[in-house]
Amino acid sequence: MTLLELIRTMEAVAQAQPPVNMIVRSDIYRMNNAPDRRYGIFAWTQMEHSGQASNDLITYRFALYYVDRLTEDRRNATEVQSVGIQTLDNIIRRLSDMGIDADSWTFRTFTERFLDECAGVWCEVAFQVPVSLVCPEEFGDYLTEDFNSDSLIY
Repeated sequence: MTLLELIRTMEAVAQAQPPVNMIVRSDIYRMNNAPDRRYGIFAWTQMEHSGQASNDLITYRFALYYVDRLTEDRRNATEVQSVGIQTLDNIIRRLSDMGIDADSWTFRTFTERFLDECAGVWCEVAFQVPVSLVCPEEFGDYLTEDFNSDSLIY
């Protein structure tokens, strides 16, 4: 599975969650640039991805977010965070049901002023998926001084 395939699948699963009304890609603060923000918001950012020569898996790491607006008295912060934990957990577990495995994840709650006063939760998660191409592609050997033997002929 490629990174793009994983992101598209993750967004489709997130969009199917009842509390999610908007998806923000790559940077949680991009929600400030959306004049038509619709809370609750699911957002993701990429972290460090990795693979190993010893197996046919690649690990994609993400920070996942759920954000919703606070009421004027801010009394709904814990409710927003509770919904956020459940929503992110549902997304991760649904992906796992689809063969996109994650070992463990930890939730961190927050309140923050974006353009609106908000509360939410975020978690770091590592998804392990099969590598799309098990055999590496081979390219010409350009380490020698004789480029002609490896060059394409036009």
